[in-house]
Amino acid sequence: MKRLILPVLLSLAAIAPVAAQTGALPLAVPHDRLSGFADTAELALAAPVIVRATITRASRISSKGASDVAPGRARFRITASVSSVLAAPDALGATLHYLWDAPVDARGRPPQTKGLDILAFLAAPKTDGSTRLVSRRAQQPWDSALVDTVRAIVTDQRSGKVPMISGVSNGFRADGTVPGESESQFFLTSADGKPATLVVQNRPGEVRRVLLARGDIIDESAERVLAGTLLWYRLACFLPARLPARAGGDDPALAKDWRDALASLGPCGKTD
Repeated sequence: MKRLILPVLLSLAAIAPVAAQTGALPLAVPHDRLSGFADTAELALAAPVIVRATITRASRISSKGASDVAPGRARFRITASVSSVLAAPDALGATLHYLWDAPVDARGRPPQTKGLDILAFLAAPKTDGSTRLVSRRAQQPWDSALVDTVRAIVTDQRSGKVPMISGVSNGFRADGTVPGESESQFFLTSADGKPATLVVQNRPGEVRRVLLARGDIIDESAERVLAGTLLWYRLACFLPARLPARAGGDDPALAKDWRDALASLGPCGKTD
């Protein structure tokens, strides 16, 4: 009977020492590396199954049998032994099988894969262990820092507290009692219906504050938006670059506060 691995969300403290002991082989393929937090979030949110595994077999499929492979890549049938589970809806078998379009070097040689310790982002497997990668970059060399980031994203997603931002519906701006002091509030729309208001506070001599209020009442519970979090990703990557006219974009001061807020968040940085 196949050994089952129960789905758990692992702590970094529990898994990092193991990574150090295995001496995982490097996968020197820069263009398949994730360029930043947004790329990692895309994978973590798209994959119902995220596992640590070791490649035990990699069989190259001939170009005739993989005619749809993009130039600069070679298709492999991967067999991987699961060592731990970061996320999964159900128990998993100990072995998974999937196809991987590996990048090749200038001589057409793929990276060394057998024995490689990996982090794989996968679709839910069938009973025989067959599955698929959720994207071409969904097989990554094992890295404890990457796991720490993925773990935080999955934890935030499971909490249900981070709204899925889809746009902005309205905004207004009010001047304060001191010259140069103001506060703008932008009411955001969300795909999951959760209330969210982006608050931009300008005070003389202070760094602009960009906050998010998650309830119907905007008070001191509004929190700063920190880079490298699921909340930051859903704001920086899904808000429009310009404030729509229907949301107050015709007001120059309000539109400037919107631009300044996005500048404070920084660019999304997502790559194809």
